[in-house]
Amino acid sequence: MIQRIQSLWLLLSTTCAAITWIVPTFAGAASDGNMKIFSVRESIVLLFLIAFIAASSFVNIFFFQNRKRQKMVIGATILATIGFIIAQFFIVKGFKTNFQISQGNWEISAILPIFIILFQVFAFVGIRKDEKLLSSADRLR
Repeated sequence: MIQRIQSLWLLLSTTCAAITWIVPTFAGAASDGNMKIFSVRESIVLLFLIAFIAASSFVNIFFFQNRKRQKMVIGATILATIGFIIAQFFIVKGFKTNFQISQGNWEISAILPIFIILFQVFAFVGIRKDEKLLSSADRLR
């Protein structure tokens, strides 16, 4: 199970989702001079999405006997990650407006969803390679 390369990609995707959960997403100075930090844990929508992404990536490792299901779960995870990126942008934009933050910095966890998508695509490619290998082995029989 872990010896397959797509399992490693899925594990890396899970790790990126867990880091996104823990590390702050945005930091900026409010109009009153206080530093305001936004984290995924402050929004129930983002929290639900990142929990779904992490759980589906991790559980997908154990679907190694059903490649069709793995591909479907990867597709759902990619769509959820795209939704997470869009929701994160608008929620942070609202956060900046609420605290009148004119300037701030996006932190590392704002970039990690892109890596989640990348690792999911790499896992999909690995699954496709397994399917091609098995179909070529079936032709030889």
